[in-house]
Amino acid sequence: MADKNRLFRIIKTIMLLNEPYKHWEAKDFAEYFEVSERTFHRDKKVMEELGVPIYYDNHLKEYKILDNFRFKAPNLDQQETEAVLLAAKEYQNRSFPMKKELESGLAKVYNSLPEFLKSSMGSYIKNYEIISDPFVELKEHQQKFDKLKEAINEEKKIEVNYYSMSSNQTTKRKLDPYNLFFNNGAPYLYAFCHLRDEKRIFRIDRIKEIKLTTETYELPDNFSLAEELENAWGVEQGKEEMEVEIKFSGRAARFVPEYHWSDSQEIKNISENEIIFKVKTGSWEEIKKWILGYGSEAEVLKPEKLRAEIKQVIEEMIENY
Repeated sequence: MADKNRLFRIIKTIMLLNEPYKHWEAKDFAEYFEVSERTFHRDKKVMEELGVPIYYDNHLKEYKILDNFRFKAPNLDQQETEAVLLAAKEYQNRSFPMKKELESGLAKVYNSLPEFLKSSMGSYIKNYEIISDPFVELKEHQQKFDKLKEAINEEKKIEVNYYSMSSNQTTKRKLDPYNLFFNNGAPYLYAFCHLRDEKRIFRIDRIKEIKLTTETYELPDNFSLAEELENAWGVEQGKEEMEVEIKFSGRAARFVPEYHWSDSQEIKNISENEIIFKVKTGSWEEIKKWILGYGSEAEVLKPEKLRAEIKQVIEEMIENY
């Protein structure tokens, strides 16, 4: 099959199971979609989570789906419709790897609406605007996304030529691709790197070349991207977690509490214009840049090593002026 997208497989699986006179076992689906039986069982788990009534008939030795299950048009009320359209507008405003698919899906949702909602939605959306932060333009990287999605769905190892900003070098690496995600307008791949023998994060726009191999890998059953990045400040993963304590004053003391920066953050009010911000993180360089962004309104209280490095950066900045 040319299209190996998981959503496509799930929809097609439901259609196949609704056809009479055909018996389907896990190996049959694996052969039909050219995937592993393990991938089929993952698809099946997703279907169950979505409420699709798929089950295995032990007597007939085949997978089946309840006879009365059919796709239904979305029954959205006005608030749900507004939320969907605004979410779509957010991603239309920025670079998005599946922009055409988003626009197509949005058109289908819009066409399924009752007439009274259609007439009101056009003017409603014009009255709202979402201003995006800077982002990486992804049009030229679309083929990379397609290959990465295929590799993740099929659990295929990949070979890449990757440019590292920190070392200013390009290296060839073999990766087990685990997850795609976005952070601060940039696309990332979370993968196991065989060159470094550890899990690492790669900026997708810095991948110069990508090749799918015939080798397969197994995603760890307990893998969770959220847990992997739990104590990261952005995407940087440090070897050791540290407790950072910062005193913010003036405008920063009023601004910082407005946002949720980390699940581990603690904020203590000292006065109307002073707070103590505590957080645990392993992202040394990223939190250092964040602190420097507040200028004289931020003072690192601990750890002492971070305080010393901030001071050194400030001294180097003074030399430039």
